Amino acid sequence: MTFRAKLFSHYAVVLLTVAVGLCGTTTTYGQRAPRESIPTKTDERFLAAFREVVAIPSRSTVRVRCDETVVAFGAVVGEDGWVLTKASQLQGSIVCEIHDGRELPARIVGVSKPYDLAMLKLEVKGLKPVEWRDSTQDAVGSWVATPGMNRDPVAVGILSVGAREIKGPELARRGSSGGFLGIIIDRRPNKEGVKIEEVIPGGAADKAEFQDGDIIVAVGKTRVTDPETLFNALETTKPGQKVKVRVKRGSEEMGLEARLGSRPTDRADFQNKLGSELSHRRTGFPMVLQHDTVLRPVDCGGPLVDLDGKVIGINIARSGRTETFAIPAEAVKPLLGDLKSGKLAPPK
Repeated sequence: MTFRAKLFSHYAVVLLTVAVGLCGTTTTYGQRAPRESIPTKTDERFLAAFREVVAIPSRSTVRVRCDETVVAFGAVVGEDGWVLTKASQLQGSIVCEIHDGRELPARIVGVSKPYDLAMLKLEVKGLKPVEWRDSTQDAVGSWVATPGMNRDPVAVGILSVGAREIKGPELARRGSSGGFLGIIIDRRPNKEGVKIEEVIPGGAADKAEFQDGDIIVAVGKTRVTDPETLFNALETTKPGQKVKVRVKRGSEEMGLEARLGSRPTDRADFQNKLGSELSHRRTGFPMVLQHDTVLRPVDCGGPLVDLDGKVIGINIARSGRTETFAIPAEAVKPLLGDLKSGKLAPPK
C-alpha cells in the first residue's frame, strides 16, 4: 500500500471513530454520552497521520535562533553546513539547532532580497540536504506538510494556489504611518529599479504626472533597487510630505516631485490579523505558491513538503488568515549557487 493510500485509510478510520461517537452511546439511564469533537487538520491525531511524510525531511530541517530567541525554521541545502532560511528574521547572533540536537553558530553568506531568503553557513559536516521537487508536479488541492524538529509535522494544509508571479500594489502592509504614492508595481526583478505597472488614478503619483512603465530609480537620496528598498524609503515619510523621485522613462532619466497621500484603510488586512499573527514581511516576492496551512511567523523559513516528503517550496510568510506563502522549489534552486558563492552577499 502506498503512503497516500495509508494516509487516507488512517483518516477514514479517524473519521469513522468520530462518526460513531457523534451517534452517541446511551447509558443505562437513557442518557447520551458526551460527543467527541470532529478532528481538524490541527488535531494531534490528524497530524500523527503525516509522520511518515515528514520522517525524512525533518532530518533536513533546522531551528534558527537569534540572540537566543526562536525566529524561523531553516532547510539544509548542503551536507557541509549550508542552510537556507528567511532573511528578514535574522539579526544579532545566529545559532541553528540541527536534527541531532546540537546547536551551532551560523553566519550569513548570501541574501536574496526579492525572495527574502538567506544562506547560512555552519561549520559542520554530514548534514542531510533536502530532496527537491518542482511544485508544478503537485496539483492544486494536494496535501502539504511543514516538518519541524519532532516526529509529527508542525502543521499540514492544502495547496490552494499553484506557483505564480506576483504583481501588487505599492502598499507593503507593514504599517500605515508612511505616505502613499499611489502606484501598482511590477514585482519581478529589474536591474534598473522598480517598474510602475499602473498609476492609480487620482493618487499622488498621478497628480505628479508619473506614467505607467516608468522605472523608479531613487526616492530622495535612497537608491531603489527592488520593492523592499522602495517600501522602506516610503515608510519613513508622512502623508502630505513632498518627496523627490527619480524615474527612468524610456532612455531618459528625470526627477518628479509628489505630495504623498494617506494609505487607504485595508479591511482585508485587519480581518486577516484576526485569524493569527502575520509575518512582518509578507509581500513583494517575485513568485510564490499558496497553501492554507496555519503557520506562525516563527515557523516560516523551512521546507514545505508534499505527501512523498519532497520539498516543493520554502515557507516564506504567514500572509493572511487562510494564506501562507512559499517560494516554489523551481524558483529557489537556481539561486542556491549564487547564495553560496557570495555573489549575493548581504549588505555590510
